[in-house]
Amino acid sequence: MTDSSLHWQDRFAGRLADGWQVDGTAILHDRRDNVRVAGSMDTTIADMAKFASALVTGVGLSQASHQAMLAPQLPITTATQFPTLQSEVPQARRVAGLAAGLGVVVFDGPQGRGFYKGGHDDQTGNVMVCLRQGQRCVVLLGNDVRAERAFPAIVKAVLGDTGVPWQWEYGIQQP
Repeated sequence: MTDSSLHWQDRFAGRLADGWQVDGTAILHDRRDNVRVAGSMDTTIADMAKFASALVTGVGLSQASHQAMLAPQLPITTATQFPTLQSEVPQARRVAGLAAGLGVVVFDGPQGRGFYKGGHDDQTGNVMVCLRQGQRCVVLLGNDVRAERAFPAIVKAVLGDTGVPWQWEYGIQQP
């Protein structure tokens, strides 16, 4: 991923995208100096597509690492992702098959096991959804946080019914 970094790189300046907040206010790209794990990553769609491809195929990873990253490591027991540190809900209210993998969220859907990773801040919304069966992925990077509302429909149009737990992730129902 040669066009990605957790620290601002001056070489990105000519190709960055400013963003848009929920209320439609434009906001300048945050040239982060303090690393906040992946929350401070600048990247390109090409680099994210390479990352998704490597994760879904295992190319470049040992078999053990690939299996461990995409295996359910810890069941997710909350009603939604946010707010953080919320109480566990009874088993009947949990999303069946939803678990934390290593760096991704793992789910069981109508097309089998899948995984995804979303992210956003005040001006961007991003998601990567992959299905193990058929090794297919969708990567969406938006410079407008309002784009997240369209993600479920776009993913469904490309991959079909995946079973991504949109209600848990964003608090919205899958179309």
